[in-house]
Amino acid sequence: MKSNLKLLSLFALAFTFVFTSCDNSTGGGDEGEVPEIYASLPGTLIDEDTIWDEDQTLTGQYYVLPGVTLIIEAGVTVGFTYHNNNIDDVGAIITLPADPENFDTPRASGRLVAEGTANNPIVFTSARSTKQPGDWGGIVLAGEGVNNIEGGKGEVEGLPDAIQYGGTNNADDSGILKYVRIEYVGFSFVEGSELNGLSMYSVGSGTTLEYIQVYKCTDDGFEWFGGAVNAKYLISAFNDDDSFDMDEGWNGKGQYWLAVQTAGADNGFESDGRKTLGSGSATSPTLYNVTMVGLTQDGSTKDAEDKNYGMRLREEFEGELENFIISDFDDLSFKIEDDTRSNFGQSLTIGNTIVWNNGGFANVADSTDFGAVTMDQDPLYTNAATYDFRPTVTVTGATPPNDGFFNTSATFVGAFGTTNWATGNWVRWND
Repeated sequence: MKSNLKLLSLFALAFTFVFTSCDNSTGGGDEGEVPEIYASLPGTLIDEDTIWDEDQTLTGQYYVLPGVTLIIEAGVTVGFTYHNNNIDDVGAIITLPADPENFDTPRASGRLVAEGTANNPIVFTSARSTKQPGDWGGIVLAGEGVNNIEGGKGEVEGLPDAIQYGGTNNADDSGILKYVRIEYVGFSFVEGSELNGLSMYSVGSGTTLEYIQVYKCTDDGFEWFGGAVNAKYLISAFNDDDSFDMDEGWNGKGQYWLAVQTAGADNGFESDGRKTLGSGSATSPTLYNVTMVGLTQDGSTKDAEDKNYGMRLREEFEGELENFIISDFDDLSFKIEDDTRSNFGQSLTIGNTIVWNNGGFANVADSTDFGAVTMDQDPLYTNAATYDFRPTVTVTGATPPNDGFFNTSATFVGAFGTTNWATGNWVRWND
């Protein structure tokens, strides 16, 4: 997703609110009326600290106000009713960024704390008996981290223009998502303005993201819009657009990511460096141990006018990308756009990467450079038919940075060593 459109006209702002029902409230926040900027939002406000400790069936958008924490306990299923293409009924949970102005005292960003376990995950899903991609909207975390938008403020795609994000606090905390599955999700309000499975708008490094799967989204699995949040153990499975999308100056870290595509998907990575070329800090993540499996793994192909690249890097994208496996894409392993090519080998490094069974290697202009850092060989996945993508070839990669986030023992290429972490109750591989 690229364009930020003002969609205020799509929403009925004259809306009667029902403040969220919950199992337990822990208090929190200033007493008194909700500021008008929030009271006019078309959905349900969560305006005090709230705990959901049993399954929920919800309709429409739920907004977690600044200074408020929504806690969802392990094992809870949150199901959204089908919207029937009525935009007011499109399900979503949105945490709102810090607000230093509209309350009696400044408030930090709203927080979603959904911390499950491998055997007792938290599942965000459709409430329909026969679930389909696009049955509800998605999870949106909006923070006050740094982005490269002119003025430092942007508007969340697919939501009213009152929902802005961005600031100067890259340590911002939007909560914890751990052992979480987000499934049958995604909604397009208008062309170019969609909800992803998990959208992270200027989310800060105080946020914890680990063991999260997005399954069958009609748009991107995961998308970052600036900020500095880090993420480990991500699975983007069978999503229609890009598996991972990085924009607006995101400069976080990632390790152990898996993408598995199916018919209709676009790119493994679609990564944009700068909103305005030559202006502001570029998107520049540090990523290690990633496996991306394209749509040909299940026999699918793309039309000639559509492309399925392993990586599409553009708009002066930068970063350190090491220990990747890129296989089974219908088109090039690497598509480096002209506006990014000069960064390769300098502010953009790609190394210790296996490419296999893709439609092509790289742009002709880049092939010589990439040949020095990639290995064209079959990773010999343990059992791709059962989604066990541990390679059975032994390839030693780079050592991840010793900075407290990365596991420095992961000197192998790809997302997996000897252990298949993409299994268990928190993971879904079929309907």
